[in-house]
Amino acid sequence: MAQTTVIAPRISTRTAAIKLLVSGAAAAALLALALPRVAGVPWSQIGGALAGLSVAQLVLLTVVWLAGLWVHTPALTAALPGLSHRRAFLLNLTGSFVSNLLPLGGAAGTVANWRMARSWGFASTAFARWAIVTNLFDVGLKLVLPGIAFGWLAVAGVEATSTVHAAAYVGLALLTVVALAVWLVARDDRAAHWLGGRADRICARVRLLRPTGEGYAARASAFRRDSAALVADGWPQMVFGKAAYAALQAVLLWLSLRMLGADVDPGVVLAAYAVERILSIAVITPGATGVVEVGVTGVLVALGVAATPAAAGVLLYRAFTFGMEIPVGGLSLLAWSLRRAEAA
Repeated sequence: MAQTTVIAPRISTRTAAIKLLVSGAAAAALLALALPRVAGVPWSQIGGALAGLSVAQLVLLTVVWLAGLWVHTPALTAALPGLSHRRAFLLNLTGSFVSNLLPLGGAAGTVANWRMARSWGFASTAFARWAIVTNLFDVGLKLVLPGIAFGWLAVAGVEATSTVHAAAYVGLALLTVVALAVWLVARDDRAAHWLGGRADRICARVRLLRPTGEGYAARASAFRRDSAALVADGWPQMVFGKAAYAALQAVLLWLSLRMLGADVDPGVVLAAYAVERILSIAVITPGATGVVEVGVTGVLVALGVAATPAAAGVLLYRAFTFGMEIPVGGLSLLAWSLRRAEAA
């Protein structure tokens, strides 16, 4: 199959800086103004709770956070045969670092991952398949979690909030749409060939877009067949990696709340985590910062968790799942860049 060429978008430093400044200010404003209002407690109480954490507690949270990233690697290696667990771990960290710096930063994170994969000898087609497959599994898990949490709360006799209801319904609706779209493309070559044919027609009219080789219709069909074979072989590792990662993230949230004094039911934690996963899709700010913290704190308080440990626990959890990924991922990307420069 002909190799696809991926062109990285060029964004000026000034434009990136303005986006980062504006989106960062929006996230800070959401946290500063909305979080204490939703929780019903002042920042002094939230900060006081966080100040009481011990070094041993922070070390334990760090271990759980890193373990979650590591158990995620089987899902990444299964989607890109030949990728080692160490390099999958690096892709996860560096992609998150870039994505977390900008609103709608997922595309920039994917470009950073593509450059790394290309430097290790992977073809652009294989990387594109890796990105699509892993993201589909990730989206599927995000959308199914609210339904699981809703069912857990019902069995436990805990009345779900309107936010959990809404997340469950939205997740179910979106999951249905995604599953239908994937089924239409995956069942045979017709949908993929039709989409590729539309691309070929556009290219025939727009001279700047010139498909190479056999055209996009044939390439889309081949891409679908190769992707289906990849999923058929690697789906157990992909499901395990994604599920284990989600489980350890939920444990991290539970530990964050418990360390700050919240007596919280596991079903409530799962509901809050499920809402966090849905809200993380709304990347209008870097990493959906502000949106996630306010939304998850509101869910926890509505489900009976004490306000101060709820707000402080969510901030502590996000300090790892969002905040720590920036310096650790940035240093990892810098180390990779330096090694690449030395090898050149």
